[in-house]
Amino acid sequence: MRTRTITAMVLVLLMLLVGGCSMSGGTDSAGGDAADQAPAGDEAVGEEAAGDDGGGEAGSEAAEAAAQIGEGSVAADSEAPLMVRRVELEVVVEDVGAAVTRARATATGVGGYVSSEDVRPGTPERDGYGSVVLRVPSAELDAVVTSLGELGEVQSTSSNAEDVTTEYRDVEARIATLEAGATRLRDLVEEAPDVESIAALERELSTRDSELDALKARMQVLSDDVARSTITLHLAEGSADLAEVASDSGFVAGLAQGWSAFTTSVTVLLTALGALLPFLVLASVVLLPVLVWRRRRKAGAVPDRGTIEG
Repeated sequence: MRTRTITAMVLVLLMLLVGGCSMSGGTDSAGGDAADQAPAGDEAVGEEAAGDDGGGEAGSEAAEAAAQIGEGSVAADSEAPLMVRRVELEVVVEDVGAAVTRARATATGVGGYVSSEDVRPGTPERDGYGSVVLRVPSAELDAVVTSLGELGEVQSTSSNAEDVTTEYRDVEARIATLEAGATRLRDLVEEAPDVESIAALERELSTRDSELDALKARMQVLSDDVARSTITLHLAEGSADLAEVASDSGFVAGLAQGWSAFTTSVTVLLTALGALLPFLVLASVVLLPVLVWRRRRKAGAVPDRGTIEG
């Protein structure tokens, strides 16, 4: 009896041990399955991240392609205002020629250039003066203005900024619309059933292309004006000459120059007329009697109508 009881207890213990081992093996198996599934999840996340990177790259390429119209660079941030800045300086210097050379070097040193230049070097009888128009990167405008102020004694400084954001975005949107319409017209040309339809579509396409070229040219101008600021530098060796130099620009200056050109043209015309007047008088004295004589001779050669009838 006791032996059977001991045997039963041993069997129960063995069953408990076997059950514990199987539960441990099941736990390990589940852990292994979870471990096997983890890389798959990581891989999926990696693929999704790669997809996001690809989309971001494509978006950046599209934005870059949309922004690259012409050489001028415009801020990629659509929220940033697009400003056209202009500065005008009047500076008294000791030597106009040397000051112009330094101003030119300052502009080219930051990637700018001289747009126009009108300089009259000084002579023993008159001080030198002149004006230089510089185009410099807008990011370097303040630094360049500071450097130009060191050329001499600054008499006056004026600046203005024009916001062209609305105009630029409008031109940009119109370009996109026209390009889409032109693409559609090209597709229609390929699908046109007859020659007349093709000709009509090509005429419309030519009109769209002309408008598109004009808009792109305008966008190029705006882009360049935003990317590069304009500095008008008036230089003189005497402060009294600055007023004359500065008056050479602007609407009033243009009106004055136009009137001066008109009066000069009239003066030249009157001078030529005065030079020709003696010859005209002489020609009239010689030719007038000849013309009168020829007229009388012609009248005498025609017979009287009454004499012919008689």
